[in-house]
Amino acid sequence: MIISVDNLRVGLSWFGERWGEDILNALYYEIYEVRSEGATERWWTATVDRLGQWHAYRGRTKPNRKDEIKARGLQCLAAIAERFAKVANSSTAEPSIADLHWEDAAPLFALASGIKSSSPVFPSKLCHFLFPNLFPPMDNEVIGVLDYEFYWRGMKDELCRFEKKVEARNVITEVIKSDRPIHLLYPFETKIIELSHMGYNRRRQTGWNDGLRGAAVPMVPQRRDG
Repeated sequence: MIISVDNLRVGLSWFGERWGEDILNALYYEIYEVRSEGATERWWTATVDRLGQWHAYRGRTKPNRKDEIKARGLQCLAAIAERFAKVANSSTAEPSIADLHWEDAAPLFALASGIKSSSPVFPSKLCHFLFPNLFPPMDNEVIGVLDYEFYWRGMKDELCRFEKKVEARNVITEVIKSDRPIHLLYPFETKIIELSHMGYNRRRQTGWNDGLRGAAVPMVPQRRDG
């Protein structure tokens, strides 16, 4: 099992060291605010900037420039907005990987892949900025890159079987140090997945087990990011 409280704690520690103890709480305020009117041109402009900050379209494979990404996204923005509204209206609560099925998420992921399809990194991050608790972001550096449908289905199954969800949420809540209260829509489910996977990889890479360290062990075949 990748999802565990132990792996979550390791992932939180590593995340906090590299990206701050806020654990993106302030960023989710920004993400939800710019998304408040749906997938608009304002949302897309802000999201293109954020995708660049998250290294979602770096690399040699085109499109790999901000202007290219922005133009390609504008061409399908109406379709993204329509699919966003359909997913948003499918539930009375914020859409979550715990509650929906891949068939609900797949059309939006396909639209995002149409903008840049060289790996799942770009579409997973783009979709995360639309529905943070439905799409775990994929990253070559800290999680690894797999077929996204395979990953999404597998992580949903693990999350549904995971019996310590309340404890895991409490662990994240206790660790976050932020200038603002934890956002009401903070994506706990996908953060449990992401941070547990970070911790799982970290322990394998360092050979760490109860303080023991050994040689690095690769977890998955790696693909070029973005």
